[in-house]
Amino acid sequence: MAKIERKYPGSLTLGRLELVLEAHEALFGTLAKLEALGGYTVATYEDTHFPMLSSLALLTAIGGAAPPTPAGTTLLLSGAATILGQKMAVAAYRTA
Repeated sequence: MAKIERKYPGSLTLGRLELVLEAHEALFGTLAKLEALGGYTVATYEDTHFPMLSSLALLTAIGGAAPPTPAGTTLLLSGAATILGQKMAVAAYRTA
């Protein structure tokens, strides 16, 4: 199992980051981790389930806790991202 890390600028919106992460899953494998480091968002991908056949959705985690799982999705991970220059807790979901 290979792990690949990619760094994204903290100037992205949540929606733009979601699109980029989903596109990179097609290249690198399943999103496994999100971290906010020094004004960037660092994503770790694993090639265990490659390529992904369902969509990725990011939601902000209010108070640091993942929001309730929306209908038709499963919680993939909780992490942190830098969105428009601000570090925030996020939750990633896999849609059906």
